[in-house]
Amino acid sequence: MYKNYLYLLRAVVELNELIKNHSIREIYTQEKDKLFISIPDQNFEKKHLIISANPQKPYLIVRNNHSKAKKNYKNFFEEFLPSKINLVEIADNDRIIRFSCDNFYIYFLVRGANTNIILMDLNNNLFPFKKIEEEKLKIVSEEFQKCHFVSSYDHILKDLQVMNDEDLLKTYKFIDRKIQTEFLTKGVELKTVITDFLFNEIIVARDDSNASIIFQPYVVDDAEIIGKFDTYQDAINAFVSNYYSLSKEKVLTANIRKFVNNELERLSAKLNNLKARIEIGSREDEYANYGNLLLINISALKKGLDKIQVKNFEGKEVTIKLDPKLTPQKNIERYFDKAKSEKIEYEKSIELYNELKNKFDYLKNVDRKLENDLSLDELENIEKQLGIKKKMELQDKSQPNFRHFLVDGKYHVYVGKDSKNNDELTLRFAKQNDYWFHARSVSGSHVVLRVDNPKEPVPKSVLKKVASLAAYYSKAKSAGLAPVSYTFKKYVVKKKGMEAGKVALLKEEVLLVKPEIPPECETVD
Repeated sequence: MYKNYLYLLRAVVELNELIKNHSIREIYTQEKDKLFISIPDQNFEKKHLIISANPQKPYLIVRNNHSKAKKNYKNFFEEFLPSKINLVEIADNDRIIRFSCDNFYIYFLVRGANTNIILMDLNNNLFPFKKIEEEKLKIVSEEFQKCHFVSSYDHILKDLQVMNDEDLLKTYKFIDRKIQTEFLTKGVELKTVITDFLFNEIIVARDDSNASIIFQPYVVDDAEIIGKFDTYQDAINAFVSNYYSLSKEKVLTANIRKFVNNELERLSAKLNNLKARIEIGSREDEYANYGNLLLINISALKKGLDKIQVKNFEGKEVTIKLDPKLTPQKNIERYFDKAKSEKIEYEKSIELYNELKNKFDYLKNVDRKLENDLSLDELENIEKQLGIKKKMELQDKSQPNFRHFLVDGKYHVYVGKDSKNNDELTLRFAKQNDYWFHARSVSGSHVVLRVDNPKEPVPKSVLKKVASLAAYYSKAKSAGLAPVSYTFKKYVVKKKGMEAGKVALLKEEVLLVKPEIPPECETVD
């Protein structure tokens, strides 16, 4: 919760009191993903603002006494220094913090894997702390120009007076799923949650059950409270120091427990399905009998029949379904093939059930072991036996290598990066009922709108926003309006001999849109 927008807004308000009008003497790094900004004052010669651009742990901390390393450091932005911090601000609805200085701005973007610190000079030239692709840098620059920055709570407090909870949810994208599931579902009003984040004391606590440090405005059950703090800076200092003091054993235990619980849940569902299948029994004899009965009555069979009534070996009449497209002989062979397949499938179901049951029992045993205090060696051995590292590596490699956006906080959109990437997106990643977009008559990226529920219609407004993305990532980017073709992925085909990135459409519709990244479209890391 410490990196939630509301808490970052609170941090900005505090930073103006702590470091506004301070002169920046030096900017350097001596730890991975951390930028150290020297801002000495009369009381503290070694005062620093430390910004962590670590994707997992982004934060801003003011330390009154920090000593620069004697070696293994690297200076940044020397040509712009010294300079004075005139104001600290944050985008009014996004996690972008801006430090306005005499001759430049420093932007701190909290963006998951794309978290970064970027200096922008007065000519709008960008100098990133962490390397970033030129194309992404242009997008970021455009974002900076569109943002409206604030340095107080006024805009939110004004909306709290006139908006109901529903309007607030629509207006502010910082009201994320975590806030909704952890607080709103427990009956706390949204307005109360927002004001508690902005003004209430911050509770920092240790939750040993999942080896984590909690940072939020409310007391947590079964967690050991480290402290209750009136300021964000005091709370974040306590959070960071305690986070790094978590033992490796606790972190590893939490990771293994999470993995084991997920696997047990997955295996339980499979075992229930297999058990139900086994209890039904094998239909091998039934299908073999149908094949023999059809063979005996082959003279009565004709192509085009969808069923036939015959007497079984006990003299009772039975109805056997037929495939009207098949010949009599093929229908007979079909039932003998089904009998053979049924036998194999039934035996495999029993075999798989026993195999999964052994895995399930093993994981239950591991789960019981985790209740004890295991040594690091024991935990690493369990991690190795379960193959957790390998599975995580495979998951990372399987992540789609496309630009990824979220439209209206709900719809996932993927954009190809080049011709080969377009083919991968369209031919291997996209599902049949996903929407597919491409700017008409010009080269550009393939764009896929993921449709998780085909029965739920996608609003036309969303289709237009995705079409705008497709136009933006095409040669029509600079046009006032551009036509964009869209259709379901199942109507997109690649004919033999087509070049990489080239496809044909069996049917299409066209939208005329402005090439842009819509405001309601956010980058996903």
